Amino acid sequence: MRIEPTTDVDFIVSCVTRPETWEALTDDGAPELYFPPIGGGFLWVRVGDYGVFLLTKHNHVTSEVHTVLLPSARGKAVEIGKAALAWAFEQTEIKRIITNVPSFNPHAQRMAIRVGFVKIGVNAKSFQKRGILYDQTILGVSKEDICQQ
Repeated sequence: MRIEPTTDVDFIVSCVTRPETWEALTDDGAPELYFPPIGGGFLWVRVGDYGVFLLTKHNHVTSEVHTVLLPSARGKAVEIGKAALAWAFEQTEIKRIITNVPSFNPHAQRMAIRVGFVKIGVNAKSFQKRGILYDQTILGVSKEDICQQ
């Protein structure tokens, strides 16, 4: 599976704005308002034709990941996630990756844990969907955790 940085806005937008994807990602936004940030601490990573990951730099060692996998990734999501994490730790200076998963998406939380993330906390009422505030589980993984597996 080919994993590489991308600035292919058409592919990114096609992944992010698919109705089933947007429904899971959006916090009361609309797809037509979305424009993928490029550069300036944002790194889009294409994982074959399975989707994209957005790494957002928090500081010199930590980035946050947002995952968008297409239906073609079903049954391969954990393998894709592990490969993307390994790529990020090998190809960048990132030493820690965090993610936030809204409480209404337990499937995404289970996937993150299977990939190697560990729950580190809860950010209460930090995600809004259809006017309702939801908690987000904060998960993290360090380079040493992945490299020792």
